[in-house]
Amino acid sequence: MRFFVLTMITALCLGCVAQPKPEAALFQRIGGAPMLTRISNQTLDIVSKDPRTSRSFEGVKMKTLKESLSNFLCVKTGGACVYEGETMKKSHADLHITTAEFEVMVDVLRERLDANGVGTKEKNELLKILAPMKRDVVSN
Repeated sequence: MRFFVLTMITALCLGCVAQPKPEAALFQRIGGAPMLTRISNQTLDIVSKDPRTSRSFEGVKMKTLKESLSNFLCVKTGGACVYEGETMKKSHADLHITTAEFEVMVDVLRERLDANGVGTKEKNELLKILAPMKRDVVSN
């Protein structure tokens, strides 16, 4: 009986050791709300002034857009935020965004992630999450 009890305790302990620690959500690993806000603000500041993309931002309340993008990214990365904006399809429907414009936005986002020290793994995870949205954003 004693051997059986020791065997069971050993098996239970080995089971505990074998369990990998769950990885933190992308939201935490990327730097949380402060980092997402910084990246959103920087990206939108650049693309709203870039002659290749600026037409899409004419008449837009940038403060509101920056907050909305930060909340959107927070939700998409697993943060405890609320995004109350439109769907990507609805919010971009009348803008006639081209593939070239979309690619400029992605390039600037990638550059801002790098410039702010976001790791390659986290950057690639975020881009993978956002990539399917291209079909809802690009209309030309």
